[in-house]
Amino acid sequence: MSEFTLNNEPRPWRPDLSVATLLAEQGRAADAVATALNGAFLPRARRETTLIQPGDALTLIQPITGG
Repeated sequence: MSEFTLNNEPRPWRPDLSVATLLAEQGRAADAVATALNGAFLPRARRETTLIQPGDALTLIQPITGG
């Protein structure tokens, strides 16, 4: 079975799974999380067209607020 990781947790991969779709399935608001794919920042504007591939590592980063 092909897999990718989400925050270092293995997940089953499936064809045509975009980063935006995965975020929606996780219940994450697009503007409430930053994303990195394979260690590189992934801009919000590219999430819809970026498909997750087997072996990819997706990291969701909660912004830290405060001062």
